[in-house]
Amino acid sequence: MKSELEILPLGTYFYFRKDSLYYLFQLLEISPSQVLVQGFWSTTNIPSIDKLHQFDIKSACSEFNEEFDELILIGKEEITANQQEEITQFQKIKASKIARESGFLVLKKEALDAFEKGEYQEAIRLFSLAAPYSKYDIELYEKRGICYLKLGQYVDAIADFDYYLIQDPENELVQAALQSAKKEIAKKN
Repeated sequence: MKSELEILPLGTYFYFRKDSLYYLFQLLEISPSQVLVQGFWSTTNIPSIDKLHQFDIKSACSEFNEEFDELILIGKEEITANQQEEITQFQKIKASKIARESGFLVLKKEALDAFEKGEYQEAIRLFSLAAPYSKYDIELYEKRGICYLKLGQYVDAIADFDYYLIQDPENELVQAALQSAKKEIAKKN
């Protein structure tokens, strides 16, 4: 697929048909690791170079990773200064996202290491730093909740276990840990 695009000059408009829809793109940039395109909303109209103004842009710049059987070329236009700016902005956002994901993985690993060593206060600190990066990585909340439970911070443990159980309500270990924290609070009252 990518090899078919590598021979095209930048600025080339191409489309492919999937089911009953046409998917139109303009080739913006090719590198060894990615193909960048300007994408248009899918349509039932057959794309042509003289009808480009009829097609609405879906994405000023995005990675092309579509599957297609046959690619149809319809023309070429020079890449504009605005498109170059979009490419630069896309690359900055992508680099930032990669750095963010990398930072998250480092924090999570350090937090899990501290957790395994029984360094619960440090694990809480690291899990708390990692949590804003990925609110859907519920393991963070499970492990941080256990740390809170071990340190007697039951209200915080309950909050983390409740959040975890919203995502995975069938986890019996987290349910048991939640009940344990609630019993400890009940004892104090």
